[in-house]
Amino acid sequence: MTDVDPSQVLECERERLANSGLIQSYGVLLFMDKQSGAFRYVSANAASLLGEDPQTLLGQDGRDWLDRYLPELVDLPTSAGKRIHLLGALDLGCGELDVLISPTSAGWHLEFEPTIPDESDPSAHRLLALRPPIDTEKLRQLQQSLVEVVSAVTGYDRVMLYQFHPDWSGEVLAETVRLSTGTYLGLRFPASDIPAIARGLYAQTPYRHIPDAAAAPIALVSRNGDATALEQTWSDLRSVSAVHAQYLHNMNVRSSFSVSISVEGKLWGLIACHHPEPKLISLQRRQRCKELAAEFVESLQTVRKTARRAIYEALTACLAPIKANVALGMALPEAVAREFPTLAQVFGAPSGALFIDNAPSLFGEPQDPGTVQALHQWCLRNQGEAVFALDHLPEALVQALQPGGDQVHGVLSVSLRAKRLGNVPVNIYLLRPEEAGEIAWAGNPEKPLELTPDGQRLSPRHSFEKWVQVRHGYSRAWDEESLFAATQLREQLLTWL
Repeated sequence: MTDVDPSQVLECERERLANSGLIQSYGVLLFMDKQSGAFRYVSANAASLLGEDPQTLLGQDGRDWLDRYLPELVDLPTSAGKRIHLLGALDLGCGELDVLISPTSAGWHLEFEPTIPDESDPSAHRLLALRPPIDTEKLRQLQQSLVEVVSAVTGYDRVMLYQFHPDWSGEVLAETVRLSTGTYLGLRFPASDIPAIARGLYAQTPYRHIPDAAAAPIALVSRNGDATALEQTWSDLRSVSAVHAQYLHNMNVRSSFSVSISVEGKLWGLIACHHPEPKLISLQRRQRCKELAAEFVESLQTVRKTARRAIYEALTACLAPIKANVALGMALPEAVAREFPTLAQVFGAPSGALFIDNAPSLFGEPQDPGTVQALHQWCLRNQGEAVFALDHLPEALVQALQPGGDQVHGVLSVSLRAKRLGNVPVNIYLLRPEEAGEIAWAGNPEKPLELTPDGQRLSPRHSFEKWVQVRHGYSRAWDEESLFAATQLREQLLTWL
């Protein structure tokens, strides 16, 4: 394959996923304008479920229409994410319909899809009940329970729990497969497989359902301007990106369903469901999967709180003698040196450095002073936040290191001002050595996109076979617990330094 121009990849990242002017064909969409109350956009297939032609619906008073057909609907939701689900709420002669109402800043999406009769109650499917405290093994069991229960609720062939890493690559933590062969368990996917614009949509919406990635989309029609002006972030029926449809095709997937998992306001991962044939799951079952994800997050947050409590207690115990010795007149570098072995255990860093008003002190395993000085100067120029971490030094910094300074590959930097020392800058560095290792990728991460044979457009990569990358020049990654510990270190020091 011909190499892909980076500008083309960037253009792919900028695809207007939420403004396609199209919807998927399994439902009908009306958009009611907030100011006028009129139906401003209508999907071209409206007659198939609502019995009225799009041109007849356009311009109608949406509030009157709702009062006529959904009189039990008293108030419309007004806050983003506060959606209303009405199961089997409507039948206009074309079959019973489920209704989903989602607010936007400009109005409301009214989405209609055929009710799918349920022979069983999806709420009967429950996660494995675990008694606290939840340790690593129990968390693994819970992760496996999550994919198995979602598989039971949806009937999808393959269900995976996918966690994002700090660089937005993703790793499959748990998986269940019914009929397909092969496994993605333990494999990593590059960040480009779920580009930033798509991650932004996942962060705002509870799930994403694509019953048939190969189905032709349905156009939205309007009397006032281009339908691409309609913001469709919160629409379940939002159309499928051509690049994403090709990506699924390359994975031999015809239908997908992804449930967003957010922790503390940040997208943590996805429950990713794949099926080789078209598959439509009911609105009720999609809602149940959203609830299951919320239950999992609750347990995840319990684990995180337990881990952070332990870190806080260990850090407080380590800093107490440092604080006491400084209060008795001991110099801060000497006080830190005495307790550094304990500090090193908290952070998993065998070496460290302290700069007080640019005067260095080194701790732990020996480090080249010139290397640490170069690292300090680079951080002063480039560190934009009080807590900053690298598990791979940038090339500009590597070139500035002294010969023999290549033992430093990871740094966790904490900066503050010490008021009781004359408001001088204090910089603390926790240093990690290289930790060579392998990462098993689902396909070559260096080729996220390829040119088609005719060279006219981009296509997602075709291979998802296990591809092992041997990495050099990296330390062990600084995880969320390490960053939490660094933040706590800074906050506690600020109270008495």
